[in-house]
Amino acid sequence: MASNPLKRPAPHAFDDNDSNIDHPVGKREDHRNKTILDGQATLLPVLDSYGSTDDATYVIENSLMALKVRRVEEYRQPVYIPPMAKANLQAKDEDLFPLMAKVQEFLDSDRQVMLILGDSGAGKSTFNRHLEHHLWTHYTNGDPIPLIINLPAIERPDQDMITKQLQMHDISNDQIQEMKHHCQFILICDGYDESQLSANLHQTNRLNQRGQWRTKMIISCRTQFLGPVYLDRFAPQLTDRYTKARSDLFQEAVIAPFSTKQVEDYVARYVPLEPRPWVTEDYMLMLTTIPNLMDLVRNPFLLTLTLEALPSVTRSQQ
Repeated sequence: MASNPLKRPAPHAFDDNDSNIDHPVGKREDHRNKTILDGQATLLPVLDSYGSTDDATYVIENSLMALKVRRVEEYRQPVYIPPMAKANLQAKDEDLFPLMAKVQEFLDSDRQVMLILGDSGAGKSTFNRHLEHHLWTHYTNGDPIPLIINLPAIERPDQDMITKQLQMHDISNDQIQEMKHHCQFILICDGYDESQLSANLHQTNRLNQRGQWRTKMIISCRTQFLGPVYLDRFAPQLTDRYTKARSDLFQEAVIAPFSTKQVEDYVARYVPLEPRPWVTEDYMLMLTTIPNLMDLVRNPFLLTLTLEALPSVTRSQQ
């Protein structure tokens, strides 16, 4: 095994007049002369606890691969329809793109925070879980580590939320410190609105600042939770809450309601999951003939409830 297959983030050459925001995941500039010294003082106690860098790397790799296996096995989503989205709330409803492709574009860019908005039941959490599953499925040692964080389940997510989430996965404090200085993360933060938060989690957790966690953050929130001005809640800030947000490091997307084709695809995958009294054509007939029902079921959550209820509700021809 190589001496350190965990990819150490390249240190950032700071300008006195620039921000403390480091390069995001994927930017790997070669500053070899500074790499040896960067973070050395904080790493020595961690390495001493393992005996060598090889030992620390081996333990962390094993922990990550065990976490990968566990997260892949725990994924349960019988029916998944890839959502479409638009660029922001002001964009036209017909100007849509596949959300997964836009997230991948974000991960490949210099931006650091992507906000995913959507109505209640639009599929934000479903997409987040699928994204985590997709990233873990393709994960190999040294890749950015996908970490989904259910914000309502974290006490004070505005402080040390990565450490708290890793501790919930039974990662030791020594390993967490090693990861902080060697690893890169893709944070998938779910339920900003459910936590009733108002803090800028990127800023309060000091992400991508000198000596701190190197991350890309994808964060989801219910559209109705936010007012007309919300950039400061999510866009990276230079140093503190009094400085201007960096809109060039921020991106957003708004999940669109299902199209009729997506509804039909969902029904076609839903029907074979277990014995049902109807076939796909029966469900689609009812969805398209009952007045206003198709508009209602363009919301994935309401679609699921409707499909469960339709056969019994219509049995008496009501």
